[in-house]
Amino acid sequence: MDFESAEFKGHVKSLAQVLGVSPHPDHLETLSACCTVIQQSFSKEALEKRKNAKKGKSSSMMDAPLGFETNDPVLDKAAKILRLCFIHDLRDLQTKINEIIVSVQSITANPKTDTRLGKVGR
Repeated sequence: MDFESAEFKGHVKSLAQVLGVSPHPDHLETLSACCTVIQQSFSKEALEKRKNAKKGKSSSMMDAPLGFETNDPVLDKAAKILRLCFIHDLRDLQTKINEIIVSVQSITANPKTDTRLGKVGR
């Protein structure tokens, strides 16, 4: 199989379009990304997870009330987008705080007793 042929490159490009993978200038990188998508989306675990997923009504954050009115739909949409960005930044901050707490606890939560003292506590 010739991996550098125009036919192979065309098939990789069409596969990427079907899978929704953005094309890369190097067709082998695109093929690698396609393989990753296939492994993550169509593995036995992924298919089982999709099968057992709860079916529900999805809602868009853009349909959620803003909490205030500007009487300008474009400005309202921009405010909702800014709110979503703020929530995303808060989530990142919370994750970093949790990582710091875990690292501090790994240092401080190592109880060692000094048996030479012969007593527990004060």
